[in-house]
Amino acid sequence: MKITVLGAGSWGATLAALLFENGHDVTLWEFDAKRAKDLQDRKIKPFNAGTNLPSALVVTNSIKSLKNSEAVLFVIPSQYMRSLCLHLKNNGILLDGKLIISATKGIENKTLLRMSEVIDEIFKGVYRNIAVLSGPSHAEEVCRKIPTAVTSTALNLETAERCRMIFMNEYFRIYNQNDIIGVETGSALKNVFAVASGIVDGLKYGDNTKAAIISRGLKELSRVGIALGGKEQTFYGLSGVGDLMVTCFSKHSRNRAIGQAIGEGKTLDEAEKNLGMVAEGVKNTISAYEIGKKLNIELPIINEVYAVLFEGKNPLKAVSDLMTRCPCHE
Repeated sequence: MKITVLGAGSWGATLAALLFENGHDVTLWEFDAKRAKDLQDRKIKPFNAGTNLPSALVVTNSIKSLKNSEAVLFVIPSQYMRSLCLHLKNNGILLDGKLIISATKGIENKTLLRMSEVIDEIFKGVYRNIAVLSGPSHAEEVCRKIPTAVTSTALNLETAERCRMIFMNEYFRIYNQNDIIGVETGSALKNVFAVASGIVDGLKYGDNTKAAIISRGLKELSRVGIALGGKEQTFYGLSGVGDLMVTCFSKHSRNRAIGQAIGEGKTLDEAEKNLGMVAEGVKNTISAYEIGKKLNIELPIINEVYAVLFEGKNPLKAVSDLMTRCPCHE
């Protein structure tokens, strides 16, 4: 299949290499022309020490390849999804008839739309052709061919199956399902709890505290997902508890790293500058907080993360307020 991958960060580059090695005709698009040329010339996979892109993989700054592509894979920060879609549409690129796959995790600020909804809003009527790829899958491990399992979801299982067929191999296993709402919600909100877990690490608390954040975080995540129309069982699968665990514990997690820096006393600006990459949990904390207010859902951990990130609340005070809330049933 002829596939264009939009986004040459660590995950986009890793998925492009995987698809190329699966035998597909892959073009990797990078928005920065200078960086695209560097990747094309040197084939050094970004942020993944010790692994390179396949020498024959095409990296470009041009979107022309999209016109003849049978599938397009979005792997960009969620805050750029709308602007990229508008850029494509304004340059005559339409997605009708193509398999559209989103590996972007996020809920758009202000509109509170999931990524598949943003794509469909701009390209009108493509929703049935959109699949979402999500699950516990750090690029740093997938690029080394460490066994990984993720979920392919779509409004209809035929689209999810088409996605599975192009990705699945001996080290990258795909499970199909059709709860696109639940999968996208879980994959976005888990990053908020990864920030919370990082704050716990920065404060030098222990396993007990992190276990509480993850288990109660899963409860909050499922509350939001179900309220938005997702299925409860989805949050106990790969895109829910699986993704939540890997991003809260892993040394590779950007969101956990941001939280740790804040727990150690850095400001949000300092933490983001030191990271040097996009941590989706920061923007998604805003969306999660707004969803909770809009739907009147009790989200104590999300609310405290929001207060720490955007209202200057002391992390120690946030933990204290969580621990001293009114007693309640589990």
